[in-house]
This record gives sequence, structure tokens and C-alpha cells, in this order.
Amino acid sequence: MATQLPAVHGRINDLDSHLQVPISRWSEVFGDATARFGEQFAGIALFDATDEPELSVESVWTTKGTAAPGASTPEGRLAAMDVMGIDRQLIFPQVVLAMPAWSTHPKAGEVLREYNDAVLRWTAAGCGRLRPTALLNLTTIDGAVAEAERVAGGGARAVFIQDGIAPGGRSPAAPEVDPLWATLAAANLPVTLHIGGQQGFFATDAWPDADLLRPGSFSTGEPVGPHMLATMHLAAQNYLASMLYGGVFDRHPNLRVGIIELGAMWVGPFVDLLEDRLALSRRLRDALERRPTEVFADQIRVTPFFWERTARQIERYGLPEVYAFSTDFPHPEGGTDPIGRMAADIEPLGDNAVEAFFVGNAELLVPA
Repeated sequence: MATQLPAVHGRINDLDSHLQVPISRWSEVFGDATARFGEQFAGIALFDATDEPELSVESVWTTKGTAAPGASTPEGRLAAMDVMGIDRQLIFPQVVLAMPAWSTHPKAGEVLREYNDAVLRWTAAGCGRLRPTALLNLTTIDGAVAEAERVAGGGARAVFIQDGIAPGGRSPAAPEVDPLWATLAAANLPVTLHIGGQQGFFATDAWPDADLLRPGSFSTGEPVGPHMLATMHLAAQNYLASMLYGGVFDRHPNLRVGIIELGAMWVGPFVDLLEDRLALSRRLRDALERRPTEVFADQIRVTPFFWERTARQIERYGLPEVYAFSTDFPHPEGGTDPIGRMAADIEPLGDNAVEAFFVGNAELLVPA
């Protein structure tokens, strides 16, 4: 049975969920260009099931994929969130939809616009509670800026970008990329990096090409292979190191970044490393206005997996402001009792820590 926390029930902010529309409805919900890319996943239950059960405390947590209550409509999602005790929710696409939108395929721009138009419809229907992330294709910075301005004007509340490729072929800290960060900061649009966006970080796909390292299939289990589990955060670390040491956060103090569904056990050691390496560069010490610890606390949030020992990380490394709750609804990786599992870990730190983890810390990315 899923756990309810009376102290925060109805006020929880969830920084990871997914808009999970059955493949058979992609043409209706998004458009024909997007639907064509989804045909290869037709018939796979996680992507195409439509036998949604009646909404209940049990079904909302135990049913996964497109059949989960509230997976594919804004009104259904709001009802599901009420049952889960969630106030606001960041919502990501199925990554199999994001891939063509980020590509150089001739139809990439059409897929991107179709999906982002659906994002705007969901945001408008969400009563301020639904925060679907618009996609930006960073093949060119001018194109990304134009789409950021379009979705911001349409009411979007967050964007999702790839972290495995250099934006516009340049460092995230290059002056040529600053117009994008300035646009997003001025529009109050948080930037999110999420699992699936790391593709392209490795120059070769050979690293996981071994029996124990390959992923399984979506239908048989383990679609995320052991090699990806061990390395998927590296692209985000690389992106953040470039932005932080490159002065992006100092130049754009209103820019906010979320690192989502990439785990969080790397955060403390990574920030320690960044702090340590400052000693080797006088240029950085003279140029940066704030230390890495301060930037993470002020402008970055990270979601742990439900099985991680986040309290232990806080006790060892501090940074209690950085960690925030997520469900990964309606994906299997989120488990069937994420509130209970994470509460059991955080509660020994005290009531204030519970309030921060489930409610307050996430407000940087999902403000009222």
C-alpha cells in the first residue's frame, strides 16, 4: 500500500513524471509527423496499452505506462495528482519522442513543434499545477532561442535540453550560447537535463557492447542497461562543470537548472571535486563570484532515485537544499511507494528536512 505523509500531503512537488500517450493516439494528440516516429513501438504494453483502471490509491501507483490513470490527459493527471497528494508536477515526454525532435532529421522541426504545442495545451489546462517541459533543439542557438521565445510566449513553464551534445557545437559557457541562457532566465523558464538526453556524450557506442552491459528490451525488462546506470550522470556533470567554471551562473543569476532522473549520489563528491580544483586555477578564483557549493544551493536541483540513501549524502556533504522529490510517474523505475521509501530515508533528519525535500526545494523549478 502506498504511503501518505499527512504533513505534506496535497503540497508535494514532484520534479519528474512523464506525458505517456498511447502510440495509437500520437497522431490525435501530437500530429502526423510525430506519429510516424512512434510506429516502431506500437503494440508494446508500456507504450501502447489503453486499458486504464479506475483511479484509486493502489492503481495510481501500481499501474505503469500508458494505461496508468492520468498518464495521457491533463484532466486525468490532475485527478491522479490529487490521489497521490501532489500539488505541482514537472512533466517530461517519452524519450522516444524527444529523440526525433532533437535530431537532424528533415521532420525534426515538425515533431518539435507538434510536441511543444501539446505542452502548451497541457500547461493551459493544468491550473498552474502541470508543468510539462518544452523541447529545445540546440543544433543552432538561434533556432533554440526562437523556439524558447515562442513557447515562453505560449505559457510554457520549463524546457528540456540534451546534455550529451555541445549546444550549437560550442561550450555551454561560450559567449555565443549566452543569448539562450539570457532568454531562458528572462522568461523564468528552468532548464532541465533528464535521462535520455545524454546520447552523444560518448564518441563511440562500443562501451556498453558486452553481454553484461547491454540493455534489455522495453518488453522484456531492463531497457536501461548496467553501463548506462553507471555512467548516465557523466554528461550532466560535464555540462554543469562547463557552465559553472565558465561563469554562466554568475552571468545569469536567475537561470535555474534541474538534473532529473540521473540519480543524486554523485552530487556531493562532484561538488567537493569542483571546490578542490579551484585551488589549481587562480583565473577561476579571481573570476567567479560564488563557489560551486553556493551555485548548487542557489540555482541547481537534483532528484535522487527512491532507493538512494540521500540522508547519508546530506550528512556527509551538506547541500540539503539541492535534493528534491520525484515519482517518475508512470514509469516502472519510480516504484510503487516512492513517497514511503524516500520519507523513511529523510525523516531521521527531522521535520524541516522532510518539508524541504518534498515541498520547498523543488519550488526553485516549479514556483507557484
